[in-house]
Amino acid sequence: MKRLILFIGVLLAGMGQLFAQEEPQLQSRLSCDSILIGDQVRWSASLRLVPGEECYFEKPDEPVAEGLETIEGFAVDTVKQNRKHLDVECHMTLTAFEAGSYFLPPLLAQIQRTDGSVDTLFIDGPVLEVATMPIDTATFQPFDIKRQIRYPLTFGEVAPWVLGVLVFAALVVMLVRFIRYRRDNRDFFGRPKVSDPPHVVALRALDKIRGKQLWQNHRQKQFYTEVTDTLRQYMAAFYEVPALEQTTAEIFDSLKDKEIEPRLFAEVKELFERADFVKFAKHSATDAENEETLPTAVRFVNDTFLQRMEVEKKEEA
Repeated sequence: MKRLILFIGVLLAGMGQLFAQEEPQLQSRLSCDSILIGDQVRWSASLRLVPGEECYFEKPDEPVAEGLETIEGFAVDTVKQNRKHLDVECHMTLTAFEAGSYFLPPLLAQIQRTDGSVDTLFIDGPVLEVATMPIDTATFQPFDIKRQIRYPLTFGEVAPWVLGVLVFAALVVMLVRFIRYRRDNRDFFGRPKVSDPPHVVALRALDKIRGKQLWQNHRQKQFYTEVTDTLRQYMAAFYEVPALEQTTAEIFDSLKDKEIEPRLFAEVKELFERADFVKFAKHSATDAENEETLPTAVRFVNDTFLQRMEVEKKEEA
């Protein structure tokens, strides 16, 4: 009988030792059981495995409990590893802003054994106590709510606004000054603009056209366009006719009552008509006609200007 009892005791001890080796040690804990409002607490659970085993922690829903807020989300780390066992830990950082008792939910862990089997483990969550700051009612003395403190304005706060207003005012003054002086044909400083006489402007433009050598480089259309445009501007300024908006026929109809020599009038009219053929009818002028175009334009400008000068001298005499 004594031998039977001894055998059973040895068998139970061996089975207990065997279960102790196989069953993992799962623990759930808080870094502290109670906190003040706004403090943080670390909630963790550790699991010990033997080499070759794997585990999976099911992530709890957030918030883990009504009234609790998550500071650091759920994470799993390997805490300790050696030849005999492996410690795995899951953890979260929580906080609360209302006093009370908070029951954390249970954790679920699945362990895959070395033989291929899977074990599911549950562990109850701890209780977190959250307290408010204690008030000493014996010495507590209430005070009125203080009014909002009004600080005086500093130069650094006012300077950008003052500078912005000054810059805006300066821009407005410059714009008004520019518009008014431009209308009065004066520069920005109020000085009258001195413009060159029409014949000087025309002769200068014709000289630039001569230097481009357009028709010599097979650009007759551009050549005649620039020459006739220069003469149109001269006629508009010198005779005060809308030559820039008129056709060739309309221009010379406006000039027929001006004091222009008939020969000069006919030469310029022929130049304009030839230019119309080159520009619009794809006519190709001869070299002789091209060579005579600029001298005809220069002669028209010089002769009409000199003719007016002679008339003005006679009127003064």
